[in-house]
Amino acid sequence: MTTQTQTQTPTQGHSEKKGSMLATVLRADGVFALLSGAILIVASGTIANLIALNGPLPLIILGVVLLFYGGDLLYFAGREHASRRVAQAAVVLNLLWVAGSTLGLLMDWFPVNAAGKWAIALLAEVVLLFAILEIIALRRGR
Repeated sequence: MTTQTQTQTPTQGHSEKKGSMLATVLRADGVFALLSGAILIVASGTIANLIALNGPLPLIILGVVLLFYGGDLLYFAGREHASRRVAQAAVVLNLLWVAGSTLGLLMDWFPVNAAGKWAIALLAEVVLLFAILEIIALRRGR
């Protein structure tokens, strides 16, 4: 009985792991965006009432945007050549989301109650986490 071993150069195995991490993080970000968008659309009226927002339309619009964003991330996550560019774009968009959320909360731009402000802050934290994970995955992929 003979056993065969595969010889693999260190860079081959390492690059597979890097690509896998990047794709995994992009998929997770995409799934989170899709779920968030779907929840915002389906429960827009209830959420608007909970956070004292004057009508559900802004939540529906945001939900549709998140559905497209999440769908794009999932579509491109599996494509090796586009994943780095998509991840870089996702980092920029995620950081813009966090900056906009933070600035909006500080400047009191959002016409919501305290529960709405906490929800915005919490979502910004999750989006920041995705940006950090995407940055780590991109750095490992160099």
